[in-house]
Amino acid sequence: MNELTVLSFGAGQDSTAILYKIIHDPDFRSQYVKGDLIVIMADTCNEHSHTYIHVNDMRDLCKENQIPFFFIKPKDYASGSWIGGLVYFYEQKNAVGSKAFPKTCTDNLKIRPIYKFLEKYVHDNYGTKYYGRKRAFYEFVRNNSKIRVLIGIAAKEEKRASENGSSPAKWFNECIEKVYPLITENMDRKACQDYIESLNKPVPFPSNCILCPFMSLQELLYLHRHENTWYKKWVELEEKKIQNNLHKEDKNLGVWGTRERLPEILKKAEEKYGHMSEAELIEYKMSHGHCVMSKY
Repeated sequence: MNELTVLSFGAGQDSTAILYKIIHDPDFRSQYVKGDLIVIMADTCNEHSHTYIHVNDMRDLCKENQIPFFFIKPKDYASGSWIGGLVYFYEQKNAVGSKAFPKTCTDNLKIRPIYKFLEKYVHDNYGTKYYGRKRAFYEFVRNNSKIRVLIGIAAKEEKRASENGSSPAKWFNECIEKVYPLITENMDRKACQDYIESLNKPVPFPSNCILCPFMSLQELLYLHRHENTWYKKWVELEEKKIQNNLHKEDKNLGVWGTRERLPEILKKAEEKYGHMSEAELIEYKMSHGHCVMSKY
C-alpha cells in the first residue's frame, strides 16, 4: 500500500519549524510522516524578497535530505486572471484586496493551485489510470489511504484550524486528511522560533503577500519604509479601483475597508507609531502576522 504525506509550505515560521522537525526529530517524523513525503509551496508572485531567499534555502535543504520540494507558479496551476499572480489579477480586474472583502486570493493562488498540482503529481507518480476532476485522488485513496496534508497552524491558532476544518467539497473530505502537528505538539509561534534558533538557523519573517490588506498599521508603516515602491503601487491600484467604481458611491471602499484611502491610513500609522525605531518595527513584524491570531 502506498502512503503520501504533503507539507503545505508557506515559508513562514510555522511551516519552517515543521520542516526542520521532520528533518531533525526522528520521533516527530515517525508520528506525522506516513509513507512518501513531498513539500509544496504556491507562489503568489507577491512575496517579500526575504521570503524568496528563504524558499531557495529550504529547497536546497530538502534536496540535501532527499525530500522533493515543489515551488509552483500561478501560470501553471491557477485559473483565469489569477494566472499572473496577485498584482496581475488586480490590474486585469481594476480591483484591489480589502479588509471588507473575503480572502479569495488564498483560495485562488494557494489552495486551488496546490491541489491541482497534487492531483497531477499523484497521477504521474502512482500510476493512476485517470487524471482530472479529482479522479486521481479517488483512485489513489481507493487503492491506498487518504493523503495526509500537514498544515502549519500553530498552537493558540485553533480557531484558524477550525475555520480551516472540513471542506464543503466532497472529494476533499473523502481524499484528504488534514493534520496540524504544531497544535498537537502545543507549539505556538514563540516555540517555533525558539526551536529554529536551537538549531542555529535564522528565523524567517512571517510569510504573507506584500500587498495583503489584513496587515496592521505598524506593518503598513514597515511597508512604507522598507518596500516603498510596492506601497506606491498599492496606492495606484487602490485609486484605479476607486475610480472604476464611482457608481457604487458609499460601497466603494478602499484597502482598509473604509472610504479612507491608503495615504490617509498611512498618516494615522505615522501619528500613532511613527516613533517606532527600525529595530522595533522589525521585532513587531517578526512577532505578529496579519494572517494569524497569536503573537508573543
